[in-house]
Amino acid sequence: MHKVPEELRGTVLDFIKKYGFLGFVTALPTTADFITYESVYLPKNHFIKKKSLTTENYLAYFYPFDKPDFRKNGVDSGWFVTDHEGIVITMAMGNAPQAVAMGLQKEYAERYDWLVKEFTGWAFTFMTSFLYHMDYDTIDEQTRSLYRLGISAFGGISPTYRIALEKDLPVIVWDFHSLLIMVQMCFSFMLTDKDSDMRMCKHCKKAFDASRKGNEFCNQRCKNQFNVYKSREKKKGNKRDD
Repeated sequence: MHKVPEELRGTVLDFIKKYGFLGFVTALPTTADFITYESVYLPKNHFIKKKSLTTENYLAYFYPFDKPDFRKNGVDSGWFVTDHEGIVITMAMGNAPQAVAMGLQKEYAERYDWLVKEFTGWAFTFMTSFLYHMDYDTIDEQTRSLYRLGISAFGGISPTYRIALEKDLPVIVWDFHSLLIMVQMCFSFMLTDKDSDMRMCKHCKKAFDASRKGNEFCNQRCKNQFNVYKSREKKKGNKRDD
C-alpha cells in the first residue's frame, strides 16, 4: 500500500503480464451478458459513477485505442473477429458471455488508476482485518467501530452459479466471468477462514504464507527485530519507573 509510484507501477504491470487484466468489463455491470441489452446497468462502484450507459459507450472505456468491430441493433449484437488469435479465443470461450472473449483481445485495455485502486482496496481490507484482531485489546470501542466501518465497504458483484450433477449428486458450479470477481471471492473466503495460512507479519506488516500454525512473523529476522524492539521498550519503561 505504501510503495512509491515507480515501484507500484512495476508491481501492477508485472501482475498483468503474468495473470492478465482483472476483467473490469464483465465485473462491474449487474450482468456479464450486458451486450444483449441496449444499456449497461451499474451498481455503486469506485470507477464509473453513472448508473447506466449505452452498451457502445460502456465498451469505449475498455477500447480507448482500437475500437472493436461491434454492431448493436436492439437485443441483437454482432462482433466481427478476423485475426487468427481472436478467432481462437472466441471459440475457446464456448458458452461464456460475449464480453468475456472481448476482454481477452489484444485491443482490450484497463485503466491503470483503476487497477491500483482495486489492489489498494484489497490491501486495505487485508490489513484492516488483521490489525483489528491483533490490536483488539489495546484499542477503544470507537477505534474498533472505525475498523468495522472500513472493512464493511469491501464488496462487489457476486459470481453466478449453476447446479451440475456429478456421481449422481448435485453440486454448485461457480461461473467466474472475470479474474477480479474470482480473486475477490477467494480473498473473502481466505479472510474468513480461521485455518487460512495467510498472515500479516507482526513486525513488518507484510502478508505472508505461514508454514505452520501460530506463525506471527514472515521470517526469523523480523522475529528477532521485533523481540529486540520489545526488549528496548521494556527497559525504557523500567527506567521511567525507577
